[in-house]
This record gives sequence, C-alpha cells and structure tokens, in this order.
Amino acid sequence: MNILSCRFTYLLGITDVASLFTCCFLRLNRELTLGEEYRIVLLYSFIFSCSVFVAHLLGNILITMNRYSALCLFNKYDSIWTKKNVWAAVAIQYVVSFAAFAHLIGAELIYVHNSDGSVIYKGFEKRVDMIIRSTYVIACMVYATIGIFINARILTEWKRLLKIDDLSRHRHHDKGLLVYAVVVFIGSMLMCAQQLTKAIAVYADMDELSLWASMQYFWINDVMVSVPPFSLVLLSSDLRQEILNSFRWNKNRSIVTISVTHPSSNKTINVKP
Repeated sequence: MNILSCRFTYLLGITDVASLFTCCFLRLNRELTLGEEYRIVLLYSFIFSCSVFVAHLLGNILITMNRYSALCLFNKYDSIWTKKNVWAAVAIQYVVSFAAFAHLIGAELIYVHNSDGSVIYKGFEKRVDMIIRSTYVIACMVYATIGIFINARILTEWKRLLKIDDLSRHRHHDKGLLVYAVVVFIGSMLMCAQQLTKAIAVYADMDELSLWASMQYFWINDVMVSVPPFSLVLLSSDLRQEILNSFRWNKNRSIVTISVTHPSSNKTINVKP
C-alpha cells in the first residue's frame, strides 16, 4: 500500500519521537518551574508541539481517506495513491501544519515573579493564546466532521462487503486498518476535548482549569503519539509484510558475491561485510 510504505512510516516515526522529547521538555518546564533563561527553547518547543498536533490530525485524515478509497474507490486506488501523490500530500500536510503556527515566532511569553524570587511560566499573552486555541478548535472541528463522515461510510461499506462471498477483488483492503482508523479517531477526539477545555478556560480567565487542562495535554499526547504506530504494525498485515520485505532486501544486499578464477577451477566466495 503506497501510503503505508516503509519510508512514509519512518518519517512519521521520526516526527513522533521528536514530539515526545518536546513534550518531555514542556512537562519539565512546568514541574521544575524553569526560569526565563529557557524562554527561546520553550517558545520553539511550543511551536513544534502545536504544529505536530495539527500534522497528526491531517495525517489521520490522510490514512482514513486511504481506507475509504480502498473500500469505495478500489478501481481508482492505484491511480489515486501513487508515490508522487502520496509524497505531495505529506509535504502539504507539514507545510500547512507549521504555517498555521508560524505567527508564534517572536511571540511574548508571560512569566510570574514570586516574592521568594522564583519565576514561573504562565503562558502566552491572552490575544496570542486565543489565536492558538482558535486554531486548535478549528482544526479539531474540521477533523471531527471529516472523520465522522468518512469513518461512517467506511463502516457502512465494510458491513455491506461482509455479505459478499468473494472479496478477492478488494486486494487493497485490510480489515485491521479499519480498526486502526477508528481507534486513532477516538484518541484524537480525546485530544480535541482537551483543547476545547483549554480554550474555554483561557477565554473565561479560569486559571486553575487552564492549568489542569494543560497538564492533561502531556499524557494524552504521549498516548496519541505512541499507541498508533504500534497499533498500525499489529493491525496492518500489509505494513508488516512490507517491513519484512525491507529487512530481507537489506539482508540480501549485505552479501557480496566475489568470483575468483583459478587456472584449474572456478570458485565463488560469499563474503559478508
């Protein structure tokens, strides 16, 4: 399956690992009350974290559309999911994600100076924070609308296909990825609920609720980033087969055949570097 090629999966994996490290720093900044000397690192960590969140939503939509076309547009599947189209979609996904939060570059972070001399990060100025939450809410609403519609169509079509005896013509179909699409959708909706709560708290100046919602982001993001890759490998037989084929190909390349010719005989020696 083109969209689930190993290179595409490796790219997503690198982004996910970077996202986990970024969230670890954001969590430490909250728990250790790091001072203003980490302002620049904190700002760009926020930009990266926000961008990756939107990229996750767009990536999930991309995978869900792939499942939809595999079931409902199977005759056009190969022409739609060409390598060129897939990489173009991935490029657009990340360009849009980072462009959505490019306005945060140079934004002012607010710190609270306590009487004991400690400095605690509070957040962005309210105007900037509301723009961030509005972007989150719009992205979540678009994802929820598209996700609910497409997943409903997928499940309806899958139920209809269960009544057909011969499913061999649906060669791109993988039941496991249907389950994966639904699981990821549920996890993403949990993240959307957290962002809506944060937006309400920021708008209503409810500092305690805002802090609580911010702390929930970290474990939800960890689950959202960590669980899908493992689920994808477990549920997608096509992806498992492609990964195995990749390892076999690399193993075959590691054996170099050298032919040595002697006057009396020819010998072939296999050398493993």
